[in-house]
Amino acid sequence: MNVKIVRSAYLTQAISRVTNPCILSVLVLLLIAYTEFTNVRALVVWVAIMLLFLVVMPLVYVYLRTSRSQSGIKLVANPTIFLKQHPRDVLTLGLLTGLPCFVILLFLEAPPLLLRTIAALLISSVVTALFYTFYRVSYHLTAFTILVIMAALTWGQILLIFLAVIPLLGWAKYQIHEHTPAQMATSIILSLAIVVVISYLFDCL
Repeated sequence: MNVKIVRSAYLTQAISRVTNPCILSVLVLLLIAYTEFTNVRALVVWVAIMLLFLVVMPLVYVYLRTSRSQSGIKLVANPTIFLKQHPRDVLTLGLLTGLPCFVILLFLEAPPLLLRTIAALLISSVVTALFYTFYRVSYHLTAFTILVIMAALTWGQILLIFLAVIPLLGWAKYQIHEHTPAQMATSIILSLAIVVVISYLFDCL
């Protein structure tokens, strides 16, 4: 019995780590930039901007917010833990780092797919943070679903197969009592709505 519990706990942790939106979002954005670039200099600039605003600045923010805590270094190493404990900071980070990143890349005429993905992730962080004030949706599920869809739009519909990971991620969240099935279903619906709205807005521009 104890062995089954240990295995289940290990599996849920593994699923959460592999699908960590903090890491996956940066990787997907960098790969989209690489796929869509036509100028090496522009690519270097895009990558530098994304690393600064989406990696360095969030880590500095988490460090400053937790510097008085003994667990500060651990939270910097895994900012997901901090964001789970402080959902309002997801909104703050989105406005302080995500929005400027999007505006700068828009000004630099970055590829539309890259801008759409950043915009979708930015809106998801804002919406989930606002939802969290009265309903506990999952930013993890929302961001992961958006990333899979945007990856499919970039590299082909075959990548929609990764949507099969969503039930596993949902199971992991349910096992550790982070979210109810209704909350996770709401998260997925939110992600689909965000992608549709972003696509519509960009197509109208």
